[in-house]
Amino acid sequence: MKKKILPIIGAGLIGMLALTACGGPSGAAPNASSAVEATDLDSLIAAAQAEGSLRVYGQIPEDSMTAFAEAFQKKYGIKVNALRLGGNTLASRFDAETQARTATGEVLTATDLEFIKKATDRGDLVSFTDSGVAKLLDGFPTKAMLEDYKSPVLNIVDTGFIYNTKMVEAKELPKSWSELSGSRWARKYCAADPGASASVASFMWTLREKEGDQALSDFGANIGRWYPNVIALTEAVASGECQLGVNSAELFVRTGQKNGAPVEFASQPSALFPVVSAAVAANAEHPNAARLFLHFILSPEGSRLMNDPANGSYGPWDSAEYPADFWVPAPSDLEKVRADTPELLKLLGR
Repeated sequence: MKKKILPIIGAGLIGMLALTACGGPSGAAPNASSAVEATDLDSLIAAAQAEGSLRVYGQIPEDSMTAFAEAFQKKYGIKVNALRLGGNTLASRFDAETQARTATGEVLTATDLEFIKKATDRGDLVSFTDSGVAKLLDGFPTKAMLEDYKSPVLNIVDTGFIYNTKMVEAKELPKSWSELSGSRWARKYCAADPGASASVASFMWTLREKEGDQALSDFGANIGRWYPNVIALTEAVASGECQLGVNSAELFVRTGQKNGAPVEFASQPSALFPVVSAAVAANAEHPNAARLFLHFILSPEGSRLMNDPANGSYGPWDSAEYPADFWVPAPSDLEKVRADTPELLKLLGR
């Protein structure tokens, strides 16, 4: 039996950045469609090509979104209209558009695992198993299945310090969080705002659990500046606006180096590895194209466009190389993070 997908009813498609040469999305009203029973990749491809396009919302870097979109269109001839949404914007926008039954992202790539679980539990997203895509990925690693969140690993990034090599020597880097309270680092380090990012809030929560309230108070009292997201943080360190960035991603640092930025990556005293997962919207206007796109980005071919363990970026097929101390917070931990975030922000002086 074919799985029926409810129609999306709305005045038109939202404006978004089209990451293909074909321009932005059509203004035509969404049409009802049905997803094939995804046991046959050829049938899924044919149905997806008949739909012709899809929309993607993502919290991944712009270059990765572009690479996915361009490679997918080249391979299948299906246009991808993609929009990058940082911080908590993706969750709030998808929820609002879904509730209003207007056009929204049909595939989501997100770091907010709690959002993915809740959206899946209430039926706004389709679990990885129910999407049928898992069956089409032969040998998909068990370690890359986030069972608690009913979704797969798309990307794991190694996190740590980013520092400006013109302003900081490697031997100066803090060996403990308490060292940031010293005069060397007063107003010279920066971090992404935990009030704008669930993953950064989770990091601050684990830091508090390990180091205590005073550690967070000291961190906030001596920081030079908060940035809205890790990308802005990385750019600030590269420009010299900030000497040392906390909880950055090695992937961003290596990208900066390729562009000539005077930055380097180093391990920090403790870290939480952000996980990017992906899911298909239950009411996708183009459900077959959405499922095919999810299949592509999770396949060995697609995953390699974004992931390279040598640069601290791991995909589902790199599970044997995940960092030894890699772990994913349980849903109960993320509920505590959300409940404790106002207190965390107060301790940090936000």
